[in-house]
Amino acid sequence: MTAALAPASRPRSGALGGFSITYLVTDLRRVLRNRRALIFTVIMPTLMYFVFGSTQGDTSDRIGHANVAAYVMVHMAVYGAVIATTTNAASVVLEQQAGWTRTLRLTPLTPVSYVLTKTGVALTMALLPLLLLSVAGAVTGASAPIGLWAGSVLLGWLSASIFAAFGMAIGSALRTEAAMQLAGGVLTLLAFAGNVFVPLRGAMYTFSQFTPMFGVNALANYPLTEGYSAYGQHSSVWVALLNVVVWAGIFGALAVFFYRRSGERQ
Repeated sequence: MTAALAPASRPRSGALGGFSITYLVTDLRRVLRNRRALIFTVIMPTLMYFVFGSTQGDTSDRIGHANVAAYVMVHMAVYGAVIATTTNAASVVLEQQAGWTRTLRLTPLTPVSYVLTKTGVALTMALLPLLLLSVAGAVTGASAPIGLWAGSVLLGWLSASIFAAFGMAIGSALRTEAAMQLAGGVLTLLAFAGNVFVPLRGAMYTFSQFTPMFGVNALANYPLTEGYSAYGQHSSVWVALLNVVVWAGIFGALAVFFYRRSGERQ
């Protein structure tokens, strides 16, 4: 009589579901070694600030509670945070499709811990351009009350997270490294359309309020400008919040749709 073979069980995950600080730090180091990621998420927004913002540091030119340099600084920091969130989310999808997550299932790391690790990496990367540009602004003449400045950094960091769903949608739809390049190009266009790169006015400003990046940028700037643009046009904080909520829903629906479709193809 032969003994029944017991199914193989995964290693015990422990109290924290297999969550590992070592894996978090290792994954963060891997992302930081990606020169393309650093250029687009940290270096390029900082260079753009030095070109367009630090030269406008005259404290006599103010928008709300901030001078022009601080105003431009927040715009560039938001752009960098959005790119960091998007590209890191897209990389998660590519890892899943490459079979890396199946390999991780042989370890004590649970799916929840995997998501928490990737979330931590994405939020850390999104925070880098916000902090670096804050330092750059402080040493090049950007001026704003410290409490409002910190509020802008926090709002920009949190609201940029909605683009994680956008990154997942792009990654699931293309399932190749080209997803990163396409996402970067699309985000650049959205930044122009969303009043991030170039101050808009009139009909163009009205149109920008319907674009995905307007809400994130407007929320980040609200503590400093109270909703006023460089040309004195005003937008309510509720418009920015509605924009973020609506586009979060749209991106989330697209991410689910393309993820399910990519799963059906496999």
